[in-house]
Amino acid sequence: MEHRLDANSSFLLNDSSLELFDTAFNNATYYSDNITTVSLAELFGPERDSLLIVIPITIIYAAIFITGVIGNISTCIVIRKNRSMHTATNYYLCSLAISDFLLLLSGVPQEMYFIWSKYPYVFGEVFCIGRGFVAETSANATVLTITAFTAERYVAICHPFMAHAMSKLSRATRIILFIWFASFMTAIPQAAQFGLVYQYGVSQCMVLRVIIKHSFQLSTFIFFFAPMSIIFVLYLLIGLKLYQTNLVRSSNGNILQRVNGNNSLRSQSQHGTKRVLKMLGKYDNYVKIN
Repeated sequence: MEHRLDANSSFLLNDSSLELFDTAFNNATYYSDNITTVSLAELFGPERDSLLIVIPITIIYAAIFITGVIGNISTCIVIRKNRSMHTATNYYLCSLAISDFLLLLSGVPQEMYFIWSKYPYVFGEVFCIGRGFVAETSANATVLTITAFTAERYVAICHPFMAHAMSKLSRATRIILFIWFASFMTAIPQAAQFGLVYQYGVSQCMVLRVIIKHSFQLSTFIFFFAPMSIIFVLYLLIGLKLYQTNLVRSSNGNILQRVNGNNSLRSQSQHGTKRVLKMLGKYDNYVKIN
C-alpha cells in the first residue's frame, strides 16, 4: 500500500518509509523543543533562584513593605489630626512619608514577584510604564524634599531673624506642592521610554524608545549629585555656625568666671579688712579702759 506525503507532492512512500519519516519528525520536534528551552535559560538565566535564597529575601521584602506602609500612613495621620504638629518641619516629614509610601507600593510587590519568576513580564505595558512613572516621581520628590528641608534648617540656624520672618505654613505648603509638580513633570519623559520588549517570545519591561538623549545621566546629576552637593555644603555651614557659637559661649563663660572670681576676691578682702578694723577698735577700747 502506498501513501502520498501530501496532495501536492510527487513522492510516494510505502508503509515502512512513512513510519521512519514519522519517527524522524518526532525526534526533530523533541530536539527542537530542548534547544529552545536551553537557549532561553542561557539568554535569560534561571527563571528562579534557589529556595534558600528566595524565601529569606521574600520574608525581608514583606517585612519592609508591611512596616513601611504602616509607619508612613501612621505618620501622615498623626500629623493631620494633631494641630499642634502643623509645622513646616512636620509638613516636610509628611511629604517624605507620602513619597516613601508610593515607592514601596510601586516597587516592592513587583520585586517580590520577580524573585519567584524572573520572566516573562506578566503585568502588561500599562503597569510597566505606570510603575516607572510612580517610582521616578516618588524618588525625585524624596530628594527634593530632603534638600528643601536642609535649606530650611540652614536658614533657621544660620539666619534666625530671616527664618522668623519666613516661617509660615503657607510658604512650606507652596514649596512642597512645587516639589511634587516638578517631580511629576520630570518623571514623564523617563517613564515614557519604557515598554514591553519581546525576545524569543518572552516579554520584558525595559527601555523601548529614546525620548531624551542621555536622560538617565541627566536625571542622575539633577536628582543625585547636585542635591547631595547642596546638602553637603549646607550641613558644613551649619556645623561651622554651631562650632563658632560654642566657641563664643565658652569664651563668654570664661569671662564670667573671671569676673565672678575677681568679685569673690574683692568681697573676701573687704570682709578681712572689716574684721581687722573691728579687732583694732576692740583693742583701742581695752587700752582706754585700762
